[in-house]
Amino acid sequence: MADQDTIIVLSTDAIAAREREAAVREFYGRICMRLDLAPLERGELRLSASTIILPGVSVAHGQVAPMAWERTAALQQDANDDVVVSWIAGGWRFDTARHEAVETSPGAPCIMPMDRSWRARAQNGDWTICARFARSTLTPLLRHVGGLRPDAINPGTPEARLLLAYIEAVARGAISPGLAPLAAQHIADLFAAAVGANREVDKVVAGRGVRAARMHAIKRYIEENLHRARLSAETAGRGLGLSPRYIRRLFAEEGQGFSDYVMQRRLERVHRQLASPLFSARPIADLAFEAGLVEPSTFYRQFRSRYRMTPSEVRAGRAP
Repeated sequence: MADQDTIIVLSTDAIAAREREAAVREFYGRICMRLDLAPLERGELRLSASTIILPGVSVAHGQVAPMAWERTAALQQDANDDVVVSWIAGGWRFDTARHEAVETSPGAPCIMPMDRSWRARAQNGDWTICARFARSTLTPLLRHVGGLRPDAINPGTPEARLLLAYIEAVARGAISPGLAPLAAQHIADLFAAAVGANREVDKVVAGRGVRAARMHAIKRYIEENLHRARLSAETAGRGLGLSPRYIRRLFAEEGQGFSDYVMQRRLERVHRQLASPLFSARPIADLAFEAGLVEPSTFYRQFRSRYRMTPSEVRAGRAP
């Protein structure tokens, strides 16, 4: 689990109604986000959010009522020059004094630099995801961090989809202190790839964040499709928009074949179920079939080879 000192959780439902607006404006808005918050259409300032602090990066997910966020000239006196990228269900309207307003499509990212004045509005905040970078985290990867347009990330690219998926996985998951620096670097790498880093940096990014995020996406796809007997590098490739050859190469670099990994996860799933009283009434053959192991002879042979026990022996409680 992440260290409790690195997690900030806030829900307006936990604040007394008479104190809610002042607390949200002052604590979450001005202190945590360094922004002025205001409800839209005479609504309430209601939100729930969880933020994880990583080295040089923070990630958050939550829900918000229709609301406006403003980075004022007065707040800029803090000299904060972080860069924020945020997704929200209904899309953003982003206004600055320097450029015409930018409206992002629903669920598309918007880049919000903290070193200038702007106002962002969102009518639908059923879900929101964001990452906030210390500028020093991005400058080794991007030459012109300060010149990024709010809509610099094309949401339809593989890099943009990987960036969102990885940030969401970190924001909703549990990161150990030892993995926090690695996760932070991966997020920064993916951001650089999504906005289009220079070629030299692209090579570094491809070897770190993009590759790690793609492997994460492949393994998640495998977990979600273990029940499919015909799960293969080809079907995973079609589902993820990657070539089967590339998928196999990623696994080879980890010292394991794609099919071997799938078999390992299937056997681990069945073993876990056999050892659990929750599945004691289920026939072993059914558990194997539901894990995509449709050939009984192959299942029993592979299971015994891996665990040095038969499925029945594991169910009987004779597992080591």
